[in-house]
Amino acid sequence: MGVTGDMSGDTTPILADLIERLRLGDDSARRELLERSYDRLARITATIYRQDFRKLQGRHDLESVVNQVWIRLFNALETTRPQTVDGFFRLVSLKARQVLLDAVGRLGRDDDGRVAATQGEDSRSGFMPVDPSDSTFDPARLALLTEVHQRISELPSEELAVFGLVYYGGFTQAKAAESLNLEPRQVSRLWLAATGRLARWLDGIDELI
Repeated sequence: MGVTGDMSGDTTPILADLIERLRLGDDSARRELLERSYDRLARITATIYRQDFRKLQGRHDLESVVNQVWIRLFNALETTRPQTVDGFFRLVSLKARQVLLDAVGRLGRDDDGRVAATQGEDSRSGFMPVDPSDSTFDPARLALLTEVHQRISELPSEELAVFGLVYYGGFTQAKAAESLNLEPRQVSRLWLAATGRLARWLDGIDELI
């Protein structure tokens, strides 16, 4: 969107204030919230994109994906009111997954489901060529990936907060503990509980996490 938030220092109190203003009906806080959180929004989107949607990198540049996430969030915040900063970033993760899964669906329909690997580096996006061995578009893997993202949103709130920061936000467990104001051992316990729960729910998830 051509905007970057002021990410110098800890912006969490600023975001919390904007979320509270939005919750109380101040719609002018919506755009400022997204501008202030843009850098973290971009990092979360990039993590999901690079971990789970590698074949899209030859067809969709990261900036365009981030812009689509920004637009979806802007629209969603017209009616959705996150209660906390963590809740807001869970919404970011959800919208990023939706944008990327929609992109996969469109590519699957294009070319009758055949995805051509790009040759050479895309000088505009800076992405390396698609790895032909990547199985993101294998129907079984895609079905698992879609279910994984749906199941993640069903995790208990504390487990979801930790999982979202570590898996999607790229936080270390120590940094996640600091962000959530938890002891490191609590974060470790919640991470293990979340991944264990997902493993019980889903066969094959180990290859993704």
